[in-house]
Amino acid sequence: MIGPVLVGLGVFLIVAAGLVRFYAYPALAKVPAGYSSTTKLEANDAQVFNSSLDVLAPETHDLSITSKTHENVSADAPDGVVVWVNLTTIKRGDGTEFQKATEQVAFDEVTGEAVDCEECDQFIEVRDIADDSAERVSTTFEGQVYKFPFNTERKDYDQWDGTLGESFPATYEGEEDVQGVAVYKFVQEIEPTVIETRDVPGSVFGSDEPSVQAEMVYAMTRTFYVEPVTGSPIDRVEERTQELVYDGVRVPAFVGTVEYTDAQVDDNVEKVDNKASLLGGARVLYPVILLVLGGVLLGLGLIFNKRLSSDADQDTHQDRPLVSA
Repeated sequence: MIGPVLVGLGVFLIVAAGLVRFYAYPALAKVPAGYSSTTKLEANDAQVFNSSLDVLAPETHDLSITSKTHENVSADAPDGVVVWVNLTTIKRGDGTEFQKATEQVAFDEVTGEAVDCEECDQFIEVRDIADDSAERVSTTFEGQVYKFPFNTERKDYDQWDGTLGESFPATYEGEEDVQGVAVYKFVQEIEPTVIETRDVPGSVFGSDEPSVQAEMVYAMTRTFYVEPVTGSPIDRVEERTQELVYDGVRVPAFVGTVEYTDAQVDDNVEKVDNKASLLGGARVLYPVILLVLGGVLLGLGLIFNKRLSSDADQDTHQDRPLVSA
């Protein structure tokens, strides 16, 4: 009886290999439903402009940044698309708020790429800290916004920039190691760009004019350290330069390096490493093991069955009565 048992078990394992690869893996390799997280970032010794009338000058602060993200489960999104709401609050070292913004973004649950979804009500809302008013602007997002694709490739990806309202290439620059986790490094370079002009008291630039038209110039270098199986950033560093410029005089509006806190990187490593092992195994390792083991058992079962059939034929031949003339 061992032959049929081995054959049955072998066939079962071969079918299981296909189910793991083509059913279990796709079910796992997508953004989980009901996602909710809080991410901590910091910018030490950042230069930010104090717009209070009695100051009107840049100051240096250690900034703490909290990014709270959750899925908007009530959003009218098509199949395969998730909608996330993100609230980012930037505080100075003394606890006072410097910036606050909310955005709602629709993106593909597998590729992480923004989706043009009119019914998803995508927007960016910036709150004015001075009078607690807010301006909400409907927005069509592009490229990667929160994460890279599952099974990230060694190639360039377009990455969203909220300040300019468009995507720019994040260039693949090789593999690195973050606390034992293999990551892909991507760098996005945004050259200095005038994003607006605004009326600013001339005294800010050492001018006797009561008000001048100053340009707001923005530049950014973003570096992403992405775990490729999950597409999740383990670490992210933003070197931001935003300055008011008038008559050759440059005054910092927000100049500093924003990055994940050490504790946040530790937490990312722990969470992503476990999920990467599971996803990587489901995609390749587990199906291969099941397929090989199933093939071996199937082969052994067929051999046992053949031997049993041969033995049965031999016994039948030996038991055949002799016929005499």
